[in-house]
Amino acid sequence: MIRHVFMWQVAEGHDPEKVVELLTTLSEKLPQLRSWELGSHAGEPNDNGRPWDGVLISDFDDWQGLAEYSDDPYHAEVVAQLLPMVSERAVVDFVREQA
Repeated sequence: MIRHVFMWQVAEGHDPEKVVELLTTLSEKLPQLRSWELGSHAGEPNDNGRPWDGVLISDFDDWQGLAEYSDDPYHAEVVAQLLPMVSERAVVDFVREQA
């Protein structure tokens, strides 16, 4: 299984709820997703520094499924809408051993 982790910081002047609403549409439109979780940071910053505002964790059967997701026209549309709303983003993709 391939795990795709996407984290973001909301750009100044943009609504964090709108980012989450937009990302939620991915699960409704893209059948390549095997499972996914979406969440906003809760709690106050601590000694670890400024936290990311949110994270989207999605799983795919294989690298091909992740590539199909990434190349899907709807995904591209969401990314185009999302980019002006975020000031920073980070992505990590890795092989996840199934339990």
